[in-house]
Amino acid sequence: MRHKLSKDQIHFIENYLEHSDIYYADIRMEMTDHVASALEAQIQSGDDRVFYEIFKDYMIEHKSKLLENNKAFVRNVDKLIFRNLLKQLTRPLSTVVFILAFFSIYRALNFVDVQSLRTLISMFPIMSIVPFCIVYVILLKWFKLSRFSGIERLGFVQMIVFQLYNFIIIFLGIHVKESGNNAIVALSLALVLTVSLVMIKLTIMIVNQYRKEYKNLI
Repeated sequence: MRHKLSKDQIHFIENYLEHSDIYYADIRMEMTDHVASALEAQIQSGDDRVFYEIFKDYMIEHKSKLLENNKAFVRNVDKLIFRNLLKQLTRPLSTVVFILAFFSIYRALNFVDVQSLRTLISMFPIMSIVPFCIVYVILLKWFKLSRFSGIERLGFVQMIVFQLYNFIIIFLGIHVKESGNNAIVALSLALVLTVSLVMIKLTIMIVNQYRKEYKNLI
């Protein structure tokens, strides 16, 4: 019969990993299961030492690899979020939103003078990130979520998107100054608006996914 670790022993492993900079609850849970299974197998093979000695020797040998796996897992989470972002952006609904935003902004620009347009453009990055931050914080506070990799890394992805916004705004500032072509301005702002809305949608989707998969940790 296979030896099973006690709840206190498993809790000890989890606490150790948390204090070893494995911050995210989902990653830590998977690593806890991995370490627990390895220790159980070692005990089953005939190691009759006390749990803490077995655990200490195991971590001396495997801790660096576990920490490297943690970094790799986080990198994969970032890649997954970007893939989901691109997937959502290529959906028909996102295309419809982009087209509607483009024509609405294009028509509205006919009633805006160049100076006011420059002011509006300079404010757009902040105006775009605020709705995401509000939704992000409300969801975290409302559901009192633990630190999950997919949820927390959304903030990192949003900061990269924010830098993209700044690049677009710099481009628009130069373009408005030189020609004031409303079509290019509307195209760029429609893209920023569409990406912002998709980021909010993606945030809600990922939060709901973690609530279902890890409801015992929430």
